[in-house]
Amino acid sequence: MKFFGKTTLIKKLLAFYLVIVMGSFYFMLVFGRSYIYDQVQEETKNAMITAGKQIISSYFDRPDYTSESIAKMRDELSMTGDNYGNRILVIHNDGDIVLDTGKKNVPSTPYNVRNHHESDFLRNEYTYDYTIGGYLSSPSLCVSLPLLKSTQFLGHLIIVQGNEYITEKTDFYYGVLSKVYYILLALLLLTYIGLYFFCFVPLKKLREGCKDFAIGRDNPPILINSHDEYGELAETLNILGNELSKFDEYQRKFLSSISHDFRSPLTSIRGYLQAIQDGVIAPEDQDKIINIILSETDRLTKLTNEIVGLNSFDRDNIFLEISEFDIHKLIREVTDAVSGLAGKKHVKISTTFQPGTPVIVMADRERINQVLYNLLENAVKFSIDGGKINVRTLLRKDTILISIKDNGIGIPKKDLGKIFDRFYKSDLSRGRDKSGSGLGLSICREILKAHKQDIDVVSTEGAGTTFSFSLQTK
Repeated sequence: MKFFGKTTLIKKLLAFYLVIVMGSFYFMLVFGRSYIYDQVQEETKNAMITAGKQIISSYFDRPDYTSESIAKMRDELSMTGDNYGNRILVIHNDGDIVLDTGKKNVPSTPYNVRNHHESDFLRNEYTYDYTIGGYLSSPSLCVSLPLLKSTQFLGHLIIVQGNEYITEKTDFYYGVLSKVYYILLALLLLTYIGLYFFCFVPLKKLREGCKDFAIGRDNPPILINSHDEYGELAETLNILGNELSKFDEYQRKFLSSISHDFRSPLTSIRGYLQAIQDGVIAPEDQDKIINIILSETDRLTKLTNEIVGLNSFDRDNIFLEISEFDIHKLIREVTDAVSGLAGKKHVKISTTFQPGTPVIVMADRERINQVLYNLLENAVKFSIDGGKINVRTLLRKDTILISIKDNGIGIPKKDLGKIFDRFYKSDLSRGRDKSGSGLGLSICREILKAHKQDIDVVSTEGAGTTFSFSLQTK
């Protein structure tokens, strides 16, 4: 059984914070104080050496330097030592301590460091935790500086600082550091709390809301009352959940549309075949009926091919054979192909091309041919008898804009946003487009999306429609 259960971001962040807190606490506990102590000790030693050099230059650079003259400097050196916070000793070259600001009087028999075998420390500039053979009452930091007069060695100046001073100073700095550390821990805790309520709580709502999303069921909205990225993401997910909830409705519409488009030609084919079988149709009319049946089967084949083609676009596996070709030449070929359909309605198709040399585009020629044919075929279907269609091209930097404009029945405003949906037919188009599947415009849009282009439409009911799209030029 896992104690923490499933790993989440909040648990990972908590573990990260705990590692930081425990690591920093361990460092503070084990290394922090000793590090500060070493730094204070080093700083104190350097200050004592500087003070000792100043004392030597001020008091011992005199021509009358003797043991008696040094004794007379007791009061001055005591005040100086107090100013520096140090205890000052003077050791004669014979090893006697002839002056000690920590004692009022020098005993009749001075302490001799050589007799006590403690003269080795004099050769070191500084010595830690030293009592000069018990002369000092507690371990101290001792700095030893030689006293010289010309080339004559006269003795040593000893600056003493008790370890108590270093310990007190260390405790002070450690206390300040501890307060700063606890303040930082408090800020870290507040940061964690802030992240939890402002980031992880809404993220948890998003996660719990999303994991219950399902197709065809009522997906309740995710409620996040904020105007930040989480609020925007919740709105997006709510739209997705709403669309998933409507999937059954979309599926019913899809099946209804496709069954209607298949049922009509199948019913027609079956009726005519039954009539031929029953002998109802005269032999001289059978060729006409057979042509109608063939036309209906062509309609079914076209519908099937369009559904299969559109399904391939859905899987994002559309393969484009990009080539370079003259777009104006292709437009002329397509207009010639639909001229027969246009002639039946006395619709005139004209072109207004970008002037100059041929415009070479880089695209899949067969796919663009399909787009142009679908758009021109629709323009003819929805044009009035004797109407006009104009195909126009306009060069824009590295693209060319192609527009197809008719003066037909137009598209109602309420239908403009749906005409690219599959199987969609507006009320006005149903009476004119008996053979259409409602997939043509969807296929056009998918082809252009594969070319990283888009298709736009502008229409006014009763006045006409203009479809436009762009292609990459060479």
